[in-house]
Amino acid sequence: MIKALAIVPYEGLFEMMKEIAQEVEDIHLQIKLGNLYEGVAIAKNAEKDGYHVIISRGGTASMIQEAVSIPVIDINVSGYDVLRILTLVKGFSTKAAIVGFSNITQGAATICKLLDFDVKTLTITKDIEVEEKLTNLKKRGYEVVIGDVVTVQAAKQLGMTGVLITSGKEAILEALEEARRSYRLFSRLQQDVSLFQSILDCQEQAIAVIDKQEKIIYENKCFNREFHWMEVENSADVRKLIQETALTREKQTKTLHINHSFWKITTCPNEEGIVLFFEKNDLNQVIVQSGDRNTNAIEFQSSVSYTHISGKSDQIQKVLKQIDQYGKNEEPVWICGEEGNGKDLAAHSIYLKRKTRNEPFIIVHCDLLREEQLKDLMNEAFFQKYANGVMYLKNIDKLNSYLQKELYHILNIGNDKKMQWLVSSEDTIEEKVKNGKFHRDLYHTLAQLNIHIPPLRERKNDIEDLVHVFISDLHPKYGNGVVGIRQDALEELTNYDWPGNIDQLKQVIEQLFLQSHSYYIEKEEVKTVFKRLEQQEKKNDAVTPIDISGTLDEIEKQVITKVLEEVGLNQSKAAKRLGINRSTLWRKLKD
Repeated sequence: MIKALAIVPYEGLFEMMKEIAQEVEDIHLQIKLGNLYEGVAIAKNAEKDGYHVIISRGGTASMIQEAVSIPVIDINVSGYDVLRILTLVKGFSTKAAIVGFSNITQGAATICKLLDFDVKTLTITKDIEVEEKLTNLKKRGYEVVIGDVVTVQAAKQLGMTGVLITSGKEAILEALEEARRSYRLFSRLQQDVSLFQSILDCQEQAIAVIDKQEKIIYENKCFNREFHWMEVENSADVRKLIQETALTREKQTKTLHINHSFWKITTCPNEEGIVLFFEKNDLNQVIVQSGDRNTNAIEFQSSVSYTHISGKSDQIQKVLKQIDQYGKNEEPVWICGEEGNGKDLAAHSIYLKRKTRNEPFIIVHCDLLREEQLKDLMNEAFFQKYANGVMYLKNIDKLNSYLQKELYHILNIGNDKKMQWLVSSEDTIEEKVKNGKFHRDLYHTLAQLNIHIPPLRERKNDIEDLVHVFISDLHPKYGNGVVGIRQDALEELTNYDWPGNIDQLKQVIEQLFLQSHSYYIEKEEVKTVFKRLEQQEKKNDAVTPIDISGTLDEIEKQVITKVLEEVGLNQSKAAKRLGINRSTLWRKLKD
């Protein structure tokens, strides 16, 4: 029996390989999600665990080949894979290009010529070429980029729409056949895990060892569980601590904020490099826990991915211009709009335009913040400590009068460093200020620059672009065959008022994407989803009994459907309510 591990970069490929694994008898196939450096870390552990062969894709497969000594099989991109994505992108109204290595672009260029698709193809030889290629494309008016995971991620960082070329079943079957051939040729057993590695893996501390080039050469299970190396390496404070240790050759201890938690880090130099020990600090319990709710009131984001704000309406173009303009200075920006209308996305965009080095993006969830928490933050000099960051006060209109007053006091504390403030609220904030329900001075201090995001019902010509963006984002996540939407189905979506705005549209598209049985979302499928929404509104909070006369599968379907209706078709909330993950929910809906 061949013991194989598939390391895949997106959820859709994960699900497809799980289905194929059930049909294969001579290969014991395990599948894990991981991309690039994360995939390398998983592969190293797999080699230690005695796997005979690793199956991966694209740049991740290439990196794994350099990191392990066991055979690594690349899932090649087939012509069918390229054709499917080109069909999907045909629905976009903007200029598109394919950027990738020759194994993608050669076949793609031929297919584009055969089918008369106006899609430019650019070939790269190294992943470091991607950013330059995409920057030039953006200057020439290209907004949609098709490629592998590296290309798609780089496109999104530049504010472009990235569309991932996903792998089909036939490419996976070919990779499994290649795994069989490689196993017969290179079959070998892994060396036993050494005693010191077993001891380290039993430690509750997260432990990592880096060499003199600051590359990780060992990580224990706790480290791998808590965070992978790329997240730690992105921290300027960690790099500084490592450099100080290397320079002084003395043991160092410091408390830093990494991966949404505070860690006490001890560095010990040796001849080969530096050993790092990570222990969670009790400060986490003081600062970030939100009372009785299992949610963080303070959220740190050290690396925010750029998500393109889509739309061709005059209203959204005005918002984009304001974001670009306000991203060039440090004045407070107040973003208002209805719930679900992209206020967080606007705040993220401004942060990324202002970011020059490693300033953290700190989100204060004002609807979760409690008086005692704010006092703890002030006692810890939290706002002074992170004064070089960007502070986003999300839903500031949810603060009570005491917290509003205390926040105004914080804003007026003298400090050499100037905190950058971003704020979001509902449209009714000016009325609250006028009626004395919101602190007038606090509002005028933070509302020096204003952005109003209009509701989706007032800019319906943005819906088409948003639908295609959502479909392209869902494709690599779930891996089914949906590549577009029928025009009459799109008209049904456009005629709806969308009280939940963009968030609701995204949830509905995800529901349609999962339930569609063809390559295109049909009008009747849209009408069915809208009918459920209408029934949900009529039911309000009325209790509808579950019919238990059917089979277990039928009863389960009723429960899932009812929960989905209650949470407004939100897949994440439904999965959480049901105590299952999103992938399991997707499979149950698909059956």
